[in-house]
Amino acid sequence: VDGRVGSRRYQPPSTSYSRQQPNIEEMSVDDVLFHGLRLVGFGGERQNVRRTLNIARFTSHYGPEPDTTRDILRDLKRDFPTIIFKDAMMTFNWAKRYDVEHVLAGRWGYGEDYIRDKVKEIARCIQSYKPRLIVLDPTLFHEDERDWITVDGVNFITEEFRQNPSPDYYDPKSNSCGLKYEFALAIRHPFCVWIRGPLEAGKFHDKTVYCGGTEDVPKDKRNQEALYFQLPEGKYALGDSAYKGIDNVTIKREGQTKEVKYFIDRALNRQETYHGRLEKFDILKQRFRHGNSTENKKSLHQTAVEMVAVIVHYDLKRRPLFEV
Repeated sequence: VDGRVGSRRYQPPSTSYSRQQPNIEEMSVDDVLFHGLRLVGFGGERQNVRRTLNIARFTSHYGPEPDTTRDILRDLKRDFPTIIFKDAMMTFNWAKRYDVEHVLAGRWGYGEDYIRDKVKEIARCIQSYKPRLIVLDPTLFHEDERDWITVDGVNFITEEFRQNPSPDYYDPKSNSCGLKYEFALAIRHPFCVWIRGPLEAGKFHDKTVYCGGTEDVPKDKRNQEALYFQLPEGKYALGDSAYKGIDNVTIKREGQTKEVKYFIDRALNRQETYHGRLEKFDILKQRFRHGNSTENKKSLHQTAVEMVAVIVHYDLKRRPLFEV
């Protein structure tokens, strides 16, 4: 009953138990698991089950596993000393489940106003690691690497931008309103190295985003911050058919060997696997509802995307994507 077959007996946490707040700096992985589950209704007795079941409960509420969560918590505490364990875990829970404030208020024992402000505050703290962690650094790649990255666009659904209605936000993939982001993954290394967005989902084709402008615009007139211009001469990205005709993107085409086609397929499937990790967080999978103006909604959505990307980046250190 309750998963007790084959269970490992419950062990008390290593840190001194506090009904207020555990000390993040002293917490072990088991402490994070124990206290995290306790906060969402699984007290000590209910944790006397298989460890795999407890971890499944934990990830279902928070997203990353306890070891990754501890890594993030320790860095947050170092850089933002006023953060407390309960508020940080509430933010993970908000990102993973994306419940409305009234549900969070019942679960976490705070008022809606406090929750509304606190999860955004801590989300921005996590987001602040993005410029350091997710960066296209040429020194990451070996000189003999020809194919550096895979690239693809992802559309996330949102509520309508009612203060600025426009067909530009229409996402034909979901038949809904959405925002587009461009992601690039290093092929020989286990991390995302580029995020660009948000952009209107229906206004910009993936190819246009990558190139910084349409084909009829001269290269020197395009957005020089686009990913196209970040690759050194002789270095390439791999993409799907949406990137056909770009001189530094390789796609599958007639005449390639089976080995080359297999390599491209595997690399692009790896990128899709990364997108799947992002969308395990309901804040990106569900329709995004936050924001009281067009710009505020875009800003908050960017915070959500980059927060989740940082969390996944930490997790990739422990659970990397498959190799190409």
